[in-house]
Amino acid sequence: MKKIILALVLLAGIASTPAIAKPYVSGSVGLGIAGNWDEVDWNQKLDSSVAWNCAAGYNFGTYRLEGALGYEKHDFTNTPDDVSMLTVMANGYYDIDTNSKITPYVMAGLGVADVKVSWADSSTNFVWQVGFGAGFKVDDNVTLDLGYRYIRPEGLECPDDHADVSLHSQHIMAGIRYQF
Repeated sequence: MKKIILALVLLAGIASTPAIAKPYVSGSVGLGIAGNWDEVDWNQKLDSSVAWNCAAGYNFGTYRLEGALGYEKHDFTNTPDDVSMLTVMANGYYDIDTNSKITPYVMAGLGVADVKVSWADSSTNFVWQVGFGAGFKVDDNVTLDLGYRYIRPEGLECPDDHADVSLHSQHIMAGIRYQF
């Protein structure tokens, strides 16, 4: 229920933007490099995997606001188990004007993550991310993107013993953005 409410709030915020904003959609895929699953008495390595992201937002010139949906799934290195994370995020970008076809940016986002380990039910947790990258303008409507993200869910607990769990992921993403 929390995820649905957050998604509706994000969509309402995006829908209420001023007329000067230019809408866009984007998609990206890349390498998700997971940190360890760190508990008090159980630390396990996670394998790297594919990370996916899609978004819709508005470009205000030097800044952008978007709602994004992301997914990644990592196998534990030494066990047959896995952990997956589905995220719904509100992201803000600051585009650094270089008066060229290349536009560097910094970004930050907040949202919710549905974190699921293979041996238990999923949990919904607060998640945040920060990142940077550059857009390469191909034409008036199309921009190619190369970026880095550090993403971290907070308040994770092990489903078995309710011990605190530390988990994060780093993404190196390539994508495309189409501005209407």
